Parts: sequence; structure tokens; C-alpha cells
Amino acid sequence: MRPNYTLQKLRAGIPATGIWLNSHNPHVARILARQGLLDWMMIDCEHTPVDTSTMALCCGFIADSSQGKCSPLARVTAGTVDQIKRVLDAGAHGVLVPLVNTPAMAAEVVQHAKYPPEGARGNGGMLAHLAFDTDRADYTIHANDEIMVSIQIETREAVDNIDAILDVPGIDCAFIGPNDLHIAYGFAPSFWSEGSAFHDAVMRVLAACKRKNVIPGILCANAAQAKARIADGFTFVGFGNDVTLLMSAVEAGHASIYS
Repeated sequence: MRPNYTLQKLRAGIPATGIWLNSHNPHVARILARQGLLDWMMIDCEHTPVDTSTMALCCGFIADSSQGKCSPLARVTAGTVDQIKRVLDAGAHGVLVPLVNTPAMAAEVVQHAKYPPEGARGNGGMLAHLAFDTDRADYTIHANDEIMVSIQIETREAVDNIDAILDVPGIDCAFIGPNDLHIAYGFAPSFWSEGSAFHDAVMRVLAACKRKNVIPGILCANAAQAKARIADGFTFVGFGNDVTLLMSAVEAGHASIYS
């Protein structure tokens, strides 16, 4: 079974950077993955109207065109069995679950993402193993070690419970949801700020990740922010999404013509 290269890098303490895939265009996903610059692409199933078939095509194109060197990941709407099962059976190399506020919620995520005995994931998908370039039997044996299980920390409750949440076995990554975490502390939504309550919460999560040997992750608005967050100690770092990056490139080009 081909390894999950993103998880491999992160477990070695090496930063892995990528972007959100918000257009859900399989051809865009294929082109960007084949470019060889991204460690991962996150298919956003939470805030966009992507259907399961399109999501599965994106997973396959990302994994196959990069020969596994760009990991297809998926953010779901909630940590329920139907949401987690559909993205993993479609070939996602990892799942990101929003609004995980308690250890019980984190434990439920692990249950749905792992095969027995670590969890209760059902076996039977026809696409998952293809994204790892193997057969179903081999995938079933190794999936628990290769699927990246990530949870979003984006509320006051989650920050207050962070140590107990990260004590749940099977959680690979705690991912800061910066916009919602800003809102939780009374600020306008933003990818980053120096607001003291927000900043203190982020540093509290980062410190807990280091203590518990959990991968710290965060989404940034751009590459400059991503570089700064890596310097802070984050290793799973996003620097935008395909739509905003395209819009920024068009805006810069248009400005250069008419300046």
C-alpha cells in the first residue's frame, strides 16, 4: 500500500503545506496535484455544495496524478458516520471534522474513521483502496495507520477542553479554524490577528499539541501568513484555496495592465 505522504512528513516533524479545493473541479485538482508543489489538497464538503461523485473524482485525480505525493483530504460537515464514511470510502487520505468541542465528540470521530478494533468503520467501499494504489485486503489491513484523522478547534469550549480532547487515542491533528475561533472570542472573522484572547487561545492549543504529540494545523489567508505560522510551530498549514488564489492572480494581472 502506498503510504500517506502528508502524514509521513508530519509524523517526522516536517511541515506539509497545501490548499483548500473549493471549486471542486476534478480537472483543476488534477492539474494542481500534478504540478508537484502541494503536499495535500483539502476538498471542502462543509461550506460548499460538492456532491459525493465529484468529490470522489477529485480524490482519485489528486492521488493518481501525483502518484500519491499529494494527499487528497476532505473536510466534512460533522463527525457523523455517514459524513466520515462517504469521504473515506471515496478515497480521501484523511478527514477533517469541524466543531469538535469535547473528548466524547473526538472519540466519535475516531470510531467512524478507524476499522476495528480501534474503531467501528464498516468495510465495503470500492474506491478507497485505489487512492492508495493497492487492493481492498491490503487497504483494510493498513488503513488505520495511513488515514489522517483531524479535528477542528474553533470554539471556546474546545480550547477549554483541549488537553482532554487530545488525550483521545487516534487523533492525529488538531486544526485551528481561525475564522470561527475569532468569532468565538468576540472578534470579526479573520485568518489571523493579534487580538489577545484569540492569540492566547491559539498558543494554548499549540502548546497542548506539543505536549500530547499531536500535529498542530491551521488555515492561512496567504503564503506569508503560512510562513509565519510554520515559524510559530504549526506543521499542517494551508495557504488559501484554489478559487481565491485564481482570483488573486487575475487581480494582480489586471492591475499590472492598467497601472
